[in-house]
Amino acid sequence: GGGLSADYGKQWYQRRVRGPPPKRTYLQTVQQLHQRIRVAELGGRGSEGKQWLTSLVRYLALNKDEERLREVLQGVISSSKPMIHGEERLELMGSLLKVVGSTCQRVYSEFKQQLDWAGSRE
Repeated sequence: GGGLSADYGKQWYQRRVRGPPPKRTYLQTVQQLHQRIRVAELGGRGSEGKQWLTSLVRYLALNKDEERLREVLQGVISSSKPMIHGEERLELMGSLLKVVGSTCQRVYSEFKQQLDWAGSRE
């Protein structure tokens, strides 16, 4: 009973206070999210893939990992596929940028410009 939830609460609090996760744990989480995206793609489950992609983008943004965030967003905006995870490529990019929002303002601004430019050409 009660001891378990107290331990869990303490662990949660320590994680919150400690700040970003250790690098190894962080990289494992990033790899797991990439893997779940691939599994959803292979299984033809578009909405699930979009959900995992959104989770990955949110995780990278919250951890201020601008390099990996740029790689992921560049992969979406420069894709030759018109549809990604069952959604039109530029619409997907727009929803991902909303997730990035003010958390990584510089990345948001860069890709918002690209999205606006790409939208004006299609």
